[in-house]
Amino acid sequence: MGDRLRAARSRANFTSATKAAEALGVSASTYRAHENGQNEFGPEEADRYARKFGTTAAYLLTGAGAEQATSKPRLVSSFDPDDDENHGNGYTREHWKPHTAGAIPELDVKLGAGNGTIGEVINLPVGDNSVSGHKVIREWLIPVDYLQDEIKASPRHSTIMEVIGDSMQPTYLPGDRVIVDLSQDTMSADTVYAISYDDEPPQIKRLQKVPFSDPKQVKIISDNPILETFSVELDKLTIIGRICGHIARK
Repeated sequence: MGDRLRAARSRANFTSATKAAEALGVSASTYRAHENGQNEFGPEEADRYARKFGTTAAYLLTGAGAEQATSKPRLVSSFDPDDDENHGNGYTREHWKPHTAGAIPELDVKLGAGNGTIGEVINLPVGDNSVSGHKVIREWLIPVDYLQDEIKASPRHSTIMEVIGDSMQPTYLPGDRVIVDLSQDTMSADTVYAISYDDEPPQIKRLQKVPFSDPKQVKIISDNPILETFSVELDKLTIIGRICGHIARK
């Protein structure tokens, strides 16, 4: 039982028994005694552990049955930003709940440093309606203090997206991840954003306001020096969110 509990805790990305106990709301000594085999646990504790670690009580107790619980796909919902009936930005975490407390989702969406891609889009029932959204492919645990204080991103509205293409080299390389704050969906400063325009998949670009332009225009800049900069009217651009952080393989 203890070995199965330890393996389930590890699969759920809890790095220590102490952190798991905190998330479960039980004493660390009680949980450690269950995990190291000093004390056995019963059906009530097994059910609590199973729900937190994404497994089943039967598996924890006996080793029989499903090792991992089946659940509905998790998503971050979206809508067509060109639909006049919708308001706000095109991505929202309203209906998404993390498996691991405090985690932020990585979406099945790749920001193109060039052409982006949108992966699997799924529909789930919510009440009497349904929500269309982008599949969450993994969760990242990033300290809340770092998000709030260091990179000025909202923990409740941040997502992770992968970068593909070469138009933002050498700043962003293919395979890098970026932290996108969906709540920062207006252009407040000249910096890097996740954007979409002309019904194209989302891209990562540097934006710079054109002074004294009327209607207001913005330069769309690629960091790759061989590519041209061009301008569009700001109202024709959909800003998905500001790029607040960069996770790179270096």
